[in-house]
Amino acid sequence: MRIYDILVARLLQNWVVSTVGAVILARDVEALRSVSMLAGTQHQHWDLLRELLTVYMTPPDALKIMLVGTEGDGRGLFARAGKDQSLVFMSRRVDYRYKTNQGQRKSGWVTQLLDDLKVRDPTDFQVNIGKFAAARLFTGKS
Repeated sequence: MRIYDILVARLLQNWVVSTVGAVILARDVEALRSVSMLAGTQHQHWDLLRELLTVYMTPPDALKIMLVGTEGDGRGLFARAGKDQSLVFMSRRVDYRYKTNQGQRKSGWVTQLLDDLKVRDPTDFQVNIGKFAAARLFTGKS
């Protein structure tokens, strides 16, 4: 679980991920998952991370369906990983923000998606990286 926690903390605090980078990251996560399977018995956090990484590979126009499921059937990433967790991971996309003379701004597709989903952006406020720890994912602790 420590490897997972270190990887996720670095990802959410330091990295931005492109589509090509997401493919490489997914392969690396699969390798880390395989290694961690040799120790311990709790590995569902790796499966959830693999699902969360798909937000980097999905085109912006298909993200809504991926997040909420088809017709809002509750089988999307929001139901499996949580709204805030999914949106925080999505915020690490390289095309999520762009630079202007006034600083960083959200891309148009981001504001449109958040409005369509009627959710606020959790990255507008300080994000508690501790909420993403493997031990907290399946226990319901905040």
